[in-house]
Amino acid sequence: MQENFVSLGGYRYLRWALWLSGASLIAYWWHSPQTVPNGGTWLGYALGTIGALIIVWLFSFGWRKRSYRANLGDVRHWLSAHVWLGLALLLVVTLHTGFQFGWNVHTLAYGLMVAVIASGIWGVVMYLRHPALMSGLLDGKTLLQHGDLIREIDAQAQQMLNSAVTTDREILAKALQSASDEPMIPSLRERLFGSRQGSATARAIDTLEQQSLSGNATCRQLTLLMVKRDHQVRRVRQFLRLKTLTDFWLLLHVPISSALLATLIAHIVSVFFYW
Repeated sequence: MQENFVSLGGYRYLRWALWLSGASLIAYWWHSPQTVPNGGTWLGYALGTIGALIIVWLFSFGWRKRSYRANLGDVRHWLSAHVWLGLALLLVVTLHTGFQFGWNVHTLAYGLMVAVIASGIWGVVMYLRHPALMSGLLDGKTLLQHGDLIREIDAQAQQMLNSAVTTDREILAKALQSASDEPMIPSLRERLFGSRQGSATARAIDTLEQQSLSGNATCRQLTLLMVKRDHQVRRVRQFLRLKTLTDFWLLLHVPISSALLATLIAHIVSVFFYW
């Protein structure tokens, strides 16, 4: 199986995360505070410090991706550690809280952290599946090349209709024109949910198939061209759908991460200056 950023180094960073999680669990089990476990005990402060440092380091991954300095390490290793330490963070910070929650900035910081981790899991799933899917959908061609291919199909269909002898020319011309005028880039809703309802190309195929039943050879040839066109359109739209989902994830993950960092600072300030 091909190594990816999750399994990098023989799951090296998974082992780091398991070690950190195991050590935190053992410390929490061994710790016997005089009151209920909470973030104000020595273990709570220790786990909180570790969690805060991990959050700051995870946030710095965006800066690392934009840096070209070779001495900062391989970006793939940063990403792998980002994934596994981010998951371990959920346990470390939960133990830091001692399962004490309330309507305050501390619980808000915890909730934002959970939201960031949840969106991160969604991102991992997308980045494991979508690059390969998008590459396969485009088949080594650019979007512009796929658009050119669709226009070539439209030109072939129009040329075929112009040279054909048929009594259904007006019906066929209308169907082909409707398909040709169909927007290549679907609406945001269609890109998110992949809806093909009302596809002009699909309607053109239905019209041509109905005309083909009368034995019209031109309609059969045009149907084959429209099926090829429909296949290309679906590939482009599926690619755009996957890209939109990825872009939407970034628009969600990054702002929540920024809000987490700001709330973490407020949490630390309130603990050390107002408690």
